[in-house]
Amino acid sequence: MTLRARSLALVLSAVLLCHIGLIERALPAEFGTIELGGYALGSWPRDQALYNQGTTVPASVQSGFGAGFTVGLFPTTLRGIIGFAFDSNLHSGALSFSDIGQGQRTERGRSDLLLSNTTVNLLFRYPGERVRPYIGAGVGWSSGTLLNPNIAGRNDQDFDSAYAFVHQFLGGAQVSLTAKVFIFGEYRYTSSTYHWEELAVDFRTHYGLLGVGLRL
Repeated sequence: MTLRARSLALVLSAVLLCHIGLIERALPAEFGTIELGGYALGSWPRDQALYNQGTTVPASVQSGFGAGFTVGLFPTTLRGIIGFAFDSNLHSGALSFSDIGQGQRTERGRSDLLLSNTTVNLLFRYPGERVRPYIGAGVGWSSGTLLNPNIAGRNDQDFDSAYAFVHQFLGGAQVSLTAKVFIFGEYRYTSSTYHWEELAVDFRTHYGLLGVGLRL
C-alpha cells in the first residue's frame, strides 16, 4: 500500500466512524458496548544501532507527534472486563546516524520519518463507574517511510516505504465525564523492524496518548 493510499484509508476510516447511527443499528445494545476514541500522541523512541549499506552504526531516533483513532468492543458476556480494540495512528519522526560513503566517513546521514501502526488489541480493565484502568497487548502491521533521505552512497529518492509486523503493550485509564463521554490517557511500548533499501533499524518506542471517546 502506498503512502497516499494509506493516508486516504485513515481519512475514510475517520469519516466512517462519524456515522455512529449505522453502528448503533448494526449492533444491539445488549450485545455489548462500543467505544469510539480519537487521540493525540507523542513518541519517544530508543536509540538503536542501524544497518547502513553493510555496516552497523549507532543511530539517534528523534521523537515525534501525531494522532490516531480507536474502536473498542466490550461484550456483555465478558462483563465489560475483557474487550477488543482496533487502533490506527500516524506520526512523525527522524533518523540521524554516522554515515559512510565510498569508504570514507561523512558527518551525518539523516532522514525524516512518517510512521503508522494499525493493530488489534486485547484489553483487560476494571469496569468502574467513573475511573476505568486497563492494560492490554496487541499485534498488527506497521509502515515506516523515509522522507527526503540524505544518505551518502545511496540512490536517494523522495521517499522509500517499508512494512513490518508490530507488537505492543499498553496501559491506561478512562475517566467518565458523562454516561457516554470519557477522556483517557495511555502509555504504550511498541516494537517493529523496518528494512528499506540497504538500510534497516529496530524501532522501539514509548508512546504517550491523550484522547476523548464516546460510548455507544
